[in-house]
Amino acid sequence: MRIKIALALISTVFLMFWFPFVGYVLRPSPDFIELLSIISFLGSVLFLLEARKVLPRWYLSVPLCISLAVLVIVNFLIISSGKEFLKDPISSAEKLMIAFMMLLPLFSALVFLSLLRHSDSINAYASVSYGINILSLAISCVLSFITILFLGDILKYMSATSESLVFVGIYWLFGMPIIGICFLLSAITYRNHGNVLNPVTVGST
Repeated sequence: MRIKIALALISTVFLMFWFPFVGYVLRPSPDFIELLSIISFLGSVLFLLEARKVLPRWYLSVPLCISLAVLVIVNFLIISSGKEFLKDPISSAEKLMIAFMMLLPLFSALVFLSLLRHSDSINAYASVSYGINILSLAISCVLSFITILFLGDILKYMSATSESLVFVGIYWLFGMPIIGICFLLSAITYRNHGNVLNPVTVGST
């Protein structure tokens, strides 16, 4: 149950651009990003602690946990500076925030990879869960390739009027929410089959 909660919490920062649509503001503020980053970071810590008990590849979730921690720190620096968000000149902290935001698909792919495991019982529920994790992994890998391909140019030419910010906006509006939905679906379909580390230990002896 805790892993389900953790996965749901992790999805929060990925859905940051969809939450404002419930209200009437499209552009999230640094304070709003900071709040969602903290929620996702706490979710990643909970996932890491619980995954160690049941997932052989739990360590693959460490990069996401670290990246979310960096986002929390960087967003705090942006808020403390008092500068208007993403206005010229774009600060180093804002560029670092953009970079880590765009690397989240890669770190998410590692989390979905850690969730992949063949169930002992073959049933519809297990098949759906496995299929969702495979699909989530594939989507994360595709987005990782696209964002990393353009990341260097985005950080090099970024300004308040440049096309690079348009790409970032499209990524925030469509790419990140897709991964957020994948985390939510993984949370819904995840089922703990017990401590899977015990059979590995017994088998090795």
